[in-house]
Amino acid sequence: MITNRFIQTKANFGKIYELREENRIIGTTKIPINLRMQINVSIANKNFKLQFSIIKNALSRFDYTKNVRLLPFQIFNENNVLVGSLCERRTKWLFGYTFFELSYNDETYYFYAIGLGKKGLKIPMYDSNDIQVGLIEKDNISYDNKSTYTINTLDKNYQMLAFFFSVYYDNAYYSPNEVAYKSKEINYKYTINKELKSKYNPQFIEGRY
Repeated sequence: MITNRFIQTKANFGKIYELREENRIIGTTKIPINLRMQINVSIANKNFKLQFSIIKNALSRFDYTKNVRLLPFQIFNENNVLVGSLCERRTKWLFGYTFFELSYNDETYYFYAIGLGKKGLKIPMYDSNDIQVGLIEKDNISYDNKSTYTINTLDKNYQMLAFFFSVYYDNAYYSPNEVAYKSKEINYKYTINKELKSKYNPQFIEGRY
């Protein structure tokens, strides 16, 4: 099991994140004020960019099926070759739940955001065979609008993908571009959908997959 900390170091008018393994910085990204611009991501001496897909997003506004893909981003490698995509999906429009889909090198992974109140926000990561390969945990407390997460993954490839997702997710749902100084915010999220809650396995970190 690989454990990392995903830490936001800058929040106002553009954001900066670091992925840390013990005391080493192994990944970085700088987010423009407008999320729908290009996001440059570096990890393990590899460079990627996440590019918002304007056309796909426009088309999604007219799709009311469960196959709709919202807030779509494409992932390009350092040679500007399309290698993957990221988006939000829904099981159904009414009485369903939201989840996230990440495709990379012809493999597909799924992330499920599950709020457990004071126990925190848990985001398990599954492969296409419905096997859990990672767990992202968001801290309930943020200072000066800066988010922090703990990322647990089974190998370096899943680590990289979880890093991509964390950048995408935090910017879509948290960390507003607002000036904050010596502020403290406690955020509890609660999930009531039983099917969604069943995706969380509290024993994953102990090696019980």
